[in-house]
Amino acid sequence: MSPTRWIGWLMIGAALAGAGGCAVPQAQNTPNWQRREFEPSTGRAYWIYVPSTYTHAQAAPLIISCHGTPPYDVAEHHIREWKMLGEQNRCIVVAPELVATDGLLGDGPIVGMLQDERFILSIISYLGYQYNIDKVNIMITGFSGGGFPTYWVGLRHPEVFSVIAARNANFNRPNVDGWFTPHPSTPVIVYFGSNDPGVIRSQSQQAVEFLRSRGYAPTLRELPGVGHERHPEVAMDFFRRHWRTPQPSMRATR
Repeated sequence: MSPTRWIGWLMIGAALAGAGGCAVPQAQNTPNWQRREFEPSTGRAYWIYVPSTYTHAQAAPLIISCHGTPPYDVAEHHIREWKMLGEQNRCIVVAPELVATDGLLGDGPIVGMLQDERFILSIISYLGYQYNIDKVNIMITGFSGGGFPTYWVGLRHPEVFSVIAARNANFNRPNVDGWFTPHPSTPVIVYFGSNDPGVIRSQSQQAVEFLRSRGYAPTLRELPGVGHERHPEVAMDFFRRHWRTPQPSMRATR
């Protein structure tokens, strides 16, 4: 790792430590409460929020949000970040507890990506029997180090994920290139803050350049005056603009 990159990681780490991690400023007064559950085939934990308006009679879009570097950014932060948007947009939100999201010293190791991939896909399969999931409207998104599994799992499974959203996210081309078959019609948004650490800004640009080289047409946004902060509403708006005709995982019951 180059000295410049080390300095970038140290700056992020110092900023996160000084702030007590990545704050969750989003409103928490949702009608329902988030729950921590376990996926049976892997035995691993995830957080879930089900909106108060959910019924089996109507398929609900699904959001999978990948956390960044523990302990600064963990799955519980993500369910709290997203649950109000889930409530307002009638989306089920899931935040899995992942193993390969270290954005400070890690680089998205293949072994960890494979483990997290299996876990995420197992959750989606399991939830399809528990809830009426809209199978053609599933977004995978990640913040900071959560960018590693967001790109890895999202790009490898266009048959599952209708939208990919990288939020102030890490990207490592060597650990993605050659591991997926391009599906350029998948909508992708990459965004970061104008005051984000240089490492995040540069890796976001690298991700966009890589995706374009593979035929994708990613949307790139720089949020003015924003640092390494949570703005899930940008991803939510992008997701909504690409919603397809619903396809339920359950048959409607009378």
